[in-house]
Amino acid sequence: MTHLVAEARHLRHPAFSAAIIGVLAAAALLIGRATGFPAPVIAAVAGMGLGIAGWSTRMAPGLSWWAKPGLKTGVALLGAQIAWTELTALGLPVALASGGVVMASLAAGAGAGLLLGLPLVEALIAASAVSICGASAAMAAASALPETEQSRRTAALVVVGVNLLSTLAMVAYPVLARHLGFSERQTGVFLGLSIHDVAQVVAAGASVSPATEASAALSKLSRILWLGPVVVAVALAMGRSAGARGFPAPPLFVWAFAAMMAARSADLIPAAVLPALATVSQLLLLGGVAAISAQVAPRDLMRIEPRLAWTLIASTAIVATLAAATSLALVL
Repeated sequence: MTHLVAEARHLRHPAFSAAIIGVLAAAALLIGRATGFPAPVIAAVAGMGLGIAGWSTRMAPGLSWWAKPGLKTGVALLGAQIAWTELTALGLPVALASGGVVMASLAAGAGAGLLLGLPLVEALIAASAVSICGASAAMAAASALPETEQSRRTAALVVVGVNLLSTLAMVAYPVLARHLGFSERQTGVFLGLSIHDVAQVVAAGASVSPATEASAALSKLSRILWLGPVVVAVALAMGRSAGARGFPAPPLFVWAFAAMMAARSADLIPAAVLPALATVSQLLLLGGVAAISAQVAPRDLMRIEPRLAWTLIASTAIVATLAAATSLALVL
């Protein structure tokens, strides 16, 4: 009995509970790298396990740090992965067209969710995940929207769903590109603009050729570039729905994302530091996924709504169609 009381006290300590999430994030990253299985799914399942075990209430202080400042810092550090000089190798028309693909798929995906009966918050989280970069975008959008038990549940389920779809796309899209007669460069642009998760984009490109892998990675970076504008657009859509007037100020982490991108583009970040920043960003994002998933009530995990699944599927089809059209129109 004394042992159980001591354990409960440890869990309530912010540093101890935060350390548990940190360990889960590191384990998800290592297992993902070793097996190729999507690390966000591992983190989400691990976090859900904490909730099912009944630990989430006692771990609330640590969970709150990972789900809020930790997650936002991880999103901000994503900016260090993008340099203008790298995007110029892709070609300005493709880099700009990626913004059209992102915004069009965001609007169409959110519209599909509303037509299927999803509340606006859930539709925006799902559409953001599909239009940009999977789990990272879902978490960023959720951070800019009103936080409720339902939004946390949706964010956790979207992370799992979008990664499963991204894994299927990783296998199917190179085959589809070959049947469409795409060149290596066209295939890379198509993969980068359509597949949700960075790891699956790189893996799909590598399965075709080194040139395709390079084009796919750059095209994916051009999508991540639009993370800030999408978060602002999501906040604006939510504000308009609530009757708010004016243009919402971008959240602080969006400014930090832009600052990191500017610093990388200006060569103010030493090249030796970039891998460490990428790893820290991944760990913070995975910790955020685990923390948000842990706060989902176990009973809610059993109520996976078909309309959310269909929204993710419809949004995935929309972004793939837009990506294929862009590849045909802009890439020779």
